[in-house]
Amino acid sequence: MTACLAKLSTHVTSIDIYDDFIESARQRLASCEINNTNIVKMDGTVDLPDGTFDAIAVTGSMQSLDSRLVDALSPGGKLFVVVGDAPAMAAMRVTRTGDGEWQSDTLFETDLPPLVNGALPPQFSF
Repeated sequence: MTACLAKLSTHVTSIDIYDDFIESARQRLASCEINNTNIVKMDGTVDLPDGTFDAIAVTGSMQSLDSRLVDALSPGGKLFVVVGDAPAMAAMRVTRTGDGEWQSDTLFETDLPPLVNGALPPQFSF
């Protein structure tokens, strides 16, 4: 995903929680002479890189939309995220329209494995 986005943009910041994945991605990007990327070890369910972004693509599902992702978008920026619970999750495009404001569109239904640490803790119910 990082390589594809890097070919379409000026710069890509990619985050992951696994050291071996990060090292492998760095080597593969270098072998393809893709040098407009920054790969950071980080858990996106806890922290996000500093700054704002024109586009964010989340590659695992989340039970609910994390508004921090929208806040990390530049004005007019777009977010792709899959939200919900299996077996019917919603692939969404979210566009930041202003401070604390956004518009979301459901693109299609899907079922995508959750982000590591992305599931909500079990909720108490009667």
